[in-house]
Amino acid sequence: MGTAHPTNAKVQLPKLRGDAPHNPLANPKGKMTMLENFWYAVELSHEVGKTPQSLRLLGKDYVLYRDSDGQVVALDNQCAHRGASLALGWVEGNCLRCPYHGWTYEADGQCSHIPADAPGTPIPKRARLRSYPVQEKYGLVWMFVGSPDLPADRRPPIPAFPQFESPVRPATYSRHEFDAHFTRTMENAIDTSHALFMHKGAIGASNAPQNTEIEDYEVTVSAYELAASLPIKVNRLNGVMRFVLQQDDPEAHKRYRFALPNVTYSAVQFGRYTIESIMVHIPVDDATTVVKSVNIRNFLNQVPGLGQWLDGNTAQVGNQIMQEDDVVVKTQEPQIAPYQDMRQELLVASDATLIAYRKLLKQYAGSAELPEEAITAEPVVG
Repeated sequence: MGTAHPTNAKVQLPKLRGDAPHNPLANPKGKMTMLENFWYAVELSHEVGKTPQSLRLLGKDYVLYRDSDGQVVALDNQCAHRGASLALGWVEGNCLRCPYHGWTYEADGQCSHIPADAPGTPIPKRARLRSYPVQEKYGLVWMFVGSPDLPADRRPPIPAFPQFESPVRPATYSRHEFDAHFTRTMENAIDTSHALFMHKGAIGASNAPQNTEIEDYEVTVSAYELAASLPIKVNRLNGVMRFVLQQDDPEAHKRYRFALPNVTYSAVQFGRYTIESIMVHIPVDDATTVVKSVNIRNFLNQVPGLGQWLDGNTAQVGNQIMQEDDVVVKTQEPQIAPYQDMRQELLVASDATLIAYRKLLKQYAGSAELPEEAITAEPVVG
């Protein structure tokens, strides 16, 4: 087991500079607000097309669509005129037209046409929406939620996952809607000791509650991330990995990562075989989180038929794991992970990843101040 009591564990966090606004994670009513000045992974790239679609992040509504050049556009969802949902509208060239009265908005949010006005009538200055910077990486759409005045070189970076840039075989995808707060789903994804109890069906057999001790492990913390690697204690694998390996690998490991504000990563390695997943935790509201994953592997990528079967199996196992997790995660109290006062729960040494996560969350929930090494910090690469 871990050698240091978790409440005394020393995790070095970066120094802050005090030129950014206050950014509380919980508002006065106890509800969560957005961690600002971060890139949020908000959707799978292939799910965004020229038909507008709504996006909700902690109760606030946005609209996503692709313009005539194939670029993703993100705007506030409510029309400046009468508050109708623009996600019910349609795309014309690079513009989005409101379904209610036909107002048209450019990709920068500026209204460019009010059909009911006579030609030449000036468009009111207030006839505009907020637009949001967007990038696409690793099969995901990333939207910057924060101050529009923050220079691009001051924004925290999108986490690095270079192996997802050009995978040998197209990624597979999983999706599950949790009836739980996103802090709980993210903690579940980096929890190191529940799998032998919760996932006997999806992963494999174990001797739980015997042979479940978590040995010492190190959590690496950088400006915006944490990472850890642990052995896997499964006596008999289920599913495709049992078929691939024929026998279990005593050197099997799992790597964990968390990257602010809403991304977790896992890599399950059996010898030379690896399955990797980026999981994005989309915080719909205080009681709903949609988790979507991008999954790749480094084996059986060139075998027709068998590769397609394995794609389906990988997605099926991913969905089964999330379904098994949801049964328990939605029952946790308090609803929001108690990052401000960890004494509300009894954390032990095996929870070192959760302790590091909560310390990062507490740091950035207290303010939107950026670390002094925000631009130069080395990312943790999976």
